[in-house]
Amino acid sequence: MVPVDQLTEQMKSKFEYEETDFILTNSGARNTSKVIDASSALLLQEFRKPKSIPEGILTYSVLNKLNPEQALESAYKFLIKLRSEGFLIHFDEMSASGKKNPLKAGDLFTAYEIISKLPGVTDTEVYKVKKDNSFFALKILKTNTTNPALADHFHNEIRILKNLDGAVNPEFIEAGEYESGKFLITEWIEGVSCVKAVEKYSNLNDPMNLLSIINLGCEILNAYRHLHLQGVIHSDIHPGNILVTTTGAVKIIDFGLSRISPDGGKQLRGGQNFYYEPEYAEAIINSTRPPQSTYAGEQYAIAALIYQLITGKQYLQFSFDHDTLYKQIANDNPITFDSLDIELDPRVEKTILKALSKKPIDRYSSIDEFYNKFSGIKENVKQSLDNNAKKSFEVLCDSLKERYGYAGHLIEKGLQLAPRSSVNFGTAGIAYMFNRMGIIDSDPVYLSLADIWADRATDYIHDKENSFYSKEIDITPATVGTISIYHTSSGVHLVQGLISKEAGNYTSYQTAVQNFITASSQPCENLDLTLGKSSTLIGCSLLLENFLSSEIQIKKELLKLGNNTMNSIWSVIDTYAAIAEKTPINYRGIAHGWAGILYATLKWCIVAGQALPVHFFERITQLEKLGIEEDHLMRWNISNTEYVSWTGWCHGSAGYVFLWTLLFRYTNNPKYLLIAEMTANHFLKAANPGNNGSLCCGLAGECYSLLNIYKVTGNEFYLSEANRISKRMLPYVYSNQMRNNSLYKGDIGVGVLLSEIKKPAFTKMPLFE
Repeated sequence: MVPVDQLTEQMKSKFEYEETDFILTNSGARNTSKVIDASSALLLQEFRKPKSIPEGILTYSVLNKLNPEQALESAYKFLIKLRSEGFLIHFDEMSASGKKNPLKAGDLFTAYEIISKLPGVTDTEVYKVKKDNSFFALKILKTNTTNPALADHFHNEIRILKNLDGAVNPEFIEAGEYESGKFLITEWIEGVSCVKAVEKYSNLNDPMNLLSIINLGCEILNAYRHLHLQGVIHSDIHPGNILVTTTGAVKIIDFGLSRISPDGGKQLRGGQNFYYEPEYAEAIINSTRPPQSTYAGEQYAIAALIYQLITGKQYLQFSFDHDTLYKQIANDNPITFDSLDIELDPRVEKTILKALSKKPIDRYSSIDEFYNKFSGIKENVKQSLDNNAKKSFEVLCDSLKERYGYAGHLIEKGLQLAPRSSVNFGTAGIAYMFNRMGIIDSDPVYLSLADIWADRATDYIHDKENSFYSKEIDITPATVGTISIYHTSSGVHLVQGLISKEAGNYTSYQTAVQNFITASSQPCENLDLTLGKSSTLIGCSLLLENFLSSEIQIKKELLKLGNNTMNSIWSVIDTYAAIAEKTPINYRGIAHGWAGILYATLKWCIVAGQALPVHFFERITQLEKLGIEEDHLMRWNISNTEYVSWTGWCHGSAGYVFLWTLLFRYTNNPKYLLIAEMTANHFLKAANPGNNGSLCCGLAGECYSLLNIYKVTGNEFYLSEANRISKRMLPYVYSNQMRNNSLYKGDIGVGVLLSEIKKPAFTKMPLFE
């Protein structure tokens, strides 16, 4: 039972609530979470220890000075409902006298050895067991007295499994009595849920990923087609009940709610309500007896699941409130792929949406028809796939240029998913990509695209809710602040300024710089490079570089902003203890720590021709001494409390390299260059080089780090290593760790790198170097 105000913004966006409400959740129950008010939460606290319902209400009434009779009358139905939903458990079911301790590994159950206990709902225990070198699943019904429906489900599953052929279901082995309960043993299915199985394919910009997901969708449809041919309706479709084996086969499990058609059956409906069909939801809304499961309803549930496999999201933004959720199922249209910034062959969406029709008559006539339509989609995707070309620099860059260029759809409709405007996640990052491509290739088309996307990013600024923040990924003013060049409007104006200057549009340039100064002048207590004041120093430095002599007034204003920002940063950190001691700045790296503050300070002072803060090199020495030197490499722990070293830019070695090379350039002291090269050795010699392709914490950031050393030393080794890593990075551009449309977290940053690496002397890590 958690107070709503402790939840993330992403969680809170899924339901209506008052700030004093609570969320009630039971991970072992078959129902979703439930919103309750503060008084109900106080009442439920009385049942932390076993009490009868009247006793609990009486205690609650006395403590809160309420009329016990009135309290009983208003609370009784509420508590009984919680009991039926599994949030309140009858003491007899949980007491020591009511159940044996669970079996443990090594115990014997008749002739079977217990291997492990599986997590599950509160009404049954499930084990992996072994006999004669073969594995099986053991399910034990915990009780058959206090909840007769559980026993009905258990017996029903035995009956159903005996009637199935085992092709798409676990094979029935045996069943019988166990002490005061029942047991069932089936074939063991080694696999993962279908949702888990498609995680590695979630980046749909790789057509091979799309083909893999569609193929799994076909396998799921085929499995249910086979089940339906045997006259069985599963009645409990959700990801946990559809397993993908190590060989890629689909197996359906958990048949307690199933029924054999057309005998009618006696099973009550159940399952997970995200996959209920509209006709069932309408019965709940109207308080009428829910209909039995049907083939048409099963089709709807499978379509909801396949939609989730392809998009990574539910087909509706479901509320946690049950009443609202059922109304959504009954009335709301599915979220379009366009709204999720997903661009696929329109036939994919159309095929799924027909099965998600609100009226059964508008769906496919059978799962067989649905399967045939979806198989046709698979063949279309196969035909359009070029296996030989997908993993090359040219194809990746061309796909980005096509997606965001004049031939794509996004340039007309823009991005739909928040944050839509920011450098890190949105259109400003796309604008930056095209600007760098245009500069590197001397291509006016790319420069014009940069201008279009920059204007769009500026237009989005007025959409306060979606421009820079997203409840879905928990990006809020509290998490990213208000002045970061990577996350707020200051970054949009920065990119607009850089693009306008490149285009020779000095009116737009002056406006953008003035807007950057205004946006960056807001109050901010955070000092770090990605979220706080140090990012302002980076922005000022980038705008001040190669400044025109005619822009004296703007130069003065930028100098004033930069110097005031630097002085305010150092007036704070000069009061802090040494870096190795406990300070408000716990992290040590570039993105959120000491290295980033020092780098931004040094970069600003070099560009602006300003003197370094008095204690700057004291802090440099403190950071240097914290470096861990071993086997010709150097690394830093993430923080004073986390004794691990990362390799990427944000917290790791790749980020530190930029600081040490910049110090070498400033001081000409070879010690700093040696530290930079030893730091690069840390990620070059890493035992587990990682599979993230991003700028922020992945291989693209490491490439820029190596290119940075190359530009300083001219050593071809670092250029060769950068090219090697970039080639190894290509397969991971389409991994589920990469976010589409993102500069620092996704494929946009990789596009910039692959464009720039052709001319390594001109590379610049985006909006940092």
